[in-house]
Amino acid sequence: MKKLFLFSAALCCFSLFASAAETKLFTGDTAPSLFSRMDIIGWGMGDAAANYVNYGPEATPSYTEIAANPDKTGLNTSDMALHATSMKGHSWWPDFFNFDLTDPITITESNRYLHVYHYRENLNKGFSLYIGAGSLPEDPMKLKTRFDGQLSKAGVWEDIVVDLKYLIDNSLPLSTIGFLMDTNWGSDPESATNYYFDEFVLSDNPLPRGVNILTDKEMSLFFGNETSYNKWVKNIDMQNAENTYSIVDNPFTTQTDVLNSTKIFKFDKSANAAWWQGPRVVLPGILPVGTDGNASYLHLMVNIPTMDPAMVNGYVVQLNAKDYKGNQIDSGDLIKVYPEDAGKWVDCVFDVSSLGYVQEFTARFDVRRDESDNLINSPAGTFYMDAAAINNSQDPRTSVVAPTGVKDIKANGVSVSSSNQAIVVKGDVSSIEVYSLLGSLVKKIVAQNSFNVIPMPQGETYVVKTVSKDGLVYNAKVFVK
Repeated sequence: MKKLFLFSAALCCFSLFASAAETKLFTGDTAPSLFSRMDIIGWGMGDAAANYVNYGPEATPSYTEIAANPDKTGLNTSDMALHATSMKGHSWWPDFFNFDLTDPITITESNRYLHVYHYRENLNKGFSLYIGAGSLPEDPMKLKTRFDGQLSKAGVWEDIVVDLKYLIDNSLPLSTIGFLMDTNWGSDPESATNYYFDEFVLSDNPLPRGVNILTDKEMSLFFGNETSYNKWVKNIDMQNAENTYSIVDNPFTTQTDVLNSTKIFKFDKSANAAWWQGPRVVLPGILPVGTDGNASYLHLMVNIPTMDPAMVNGYVVQLNAKDYKGNQIDSGDLIKVYPEDAGKWVDCVFDVSSLGYVQEFTARFDVRRDESDNLINSPAGTFYMDAAAINNSQDPRTSVVAPTGVKDIKANGVSVSSSNQAIVVKGDVSSIEVYSLLGSLVKKIVAQNSFNVIPMPQGETYVVKTVSKDGLVYNAKVFVK
C-alpha cells in the first residue's frame, strides 16, 4: 500500500525567491558587508548610566556583535548573524538602530523589495522598520518609509519584506535602514530580549523567503482521493480539540449525479466550538488568485444531512481564506443552505481574488448571530464537504465528477492531544513523527503500544504525523500546554 505523506508537496511547488535577482547587503557569514555601520543610533550610545543604552551588558555595553545563529533548523541556516541584547526595565526611546550603507543604492523595479531575516526571543510590542537616518516617520508615512510589524512567533526566524516603491516614485536612493526594536511607546518596561538580524537583501520578489508558490493555475481537492489529498493538503486543523473529522464512505447515494465521490470529509462540530472554528485546510504553498485580470473563486461542495425546520432563513456556511501574510477575507452571511436542501449537495462559492494568494481556507458551518447582530456559537452538528476548488468560474457547480482511486486518508481511532507538557497519541500506530511548524523533524519514535506520551517543551505548536501498521497516515496540529 502506498503511504500518504504530509511533506510531499515539494514536487508541485517551487521557491519563487530562488529565481529572483538580488543584491545582498549583509550576511553574518560573509565579510565585509555593504553597510559601513550597524549599531544603535549615535545619540543613544554615549550615556550608559542613564536609560539611553538598552543593549549589551550594563557595565560594559557592547551594542551589537556578530554571534552564532540561535536556530539553524528553520528559515535561516547561516552560522552567524548580527546580535544585540536588550536590558530589562530600560526606556523604549533609545531602541533605534541604524544600518548605514557605505554607498547609497538607487532603487528600481529590479531591487524594489528589501528582505531582512529577523529573530527575537520575546515579541514584546513589535517593531518599526523605517527608511532614512532621521527620527521615526510619523503615521502619514506608514507603508511609504515606515513599516510597523510583528513577528508571528518568538524564537523563530522570519523574513520581513518592505516595498521601497516610495523611493522609486520620489527618486530617492536607499542610504540608511532604521529599526525601532520595540514599539511599546513608553508604556511598560520591555522584557530582556536577544535580537538577531541576518541576510539583508534587495530583490525584485515581493514574497517572503521560505514561501513556496504553487505552479498550478487552479486547485481541485477531493479529500478521499490519495493523489488529490497529497497534492493539495499540508495540514488540516480543527481549531478546537473537541471538533473531529474523518474520511468516510459517501452516505448520500441518491446524490451521486451531483457529486460521485466514493469517500468524503465528515466534520463533527462540538457545541463548545467558537463560531469561527471549523475545518481549516492549509495548502503546501501559496496559490496565485486574481491574476491576469481574471477573478478567482473558492468552491466547496457541502451537505448538511439534518437541519432544523425552524431555521427558515437558512444555515450560514461561511468560507474564509487567508494569504501567506495572515490577511484574510470571508463570505460573511451571504452563503446559506436551507432546510429543504437537507441531505443535498450545495456548491458554496466565494470570490477570493482580492487576496492575491491563497495559502489556506476554512469552512465555518452554522454561523449564527444574536438579536444584537453579534456572532455567537451554534449547537453541535454533523456536516459533510468535498470537491474544494479554486478556479475562474463564479457559477455554482451542479455536477462534480471525482477522480477514481480513492483511499481513506484518516487512520480511524487515532487521536492526538496535549497533556502535562507532552503530546499524547492514542491509537493503533507504528510510528510517530513530530515536526516544527516550519517542517523540521523534531522527534521520531517507534510506537510501542496504543498509548504513547512524548514529552515536549511547552508553549510550542507542533505537527504530528502518525503512520498506522497498514501504512495510512494521520496528521494533526497540537499546541503543547
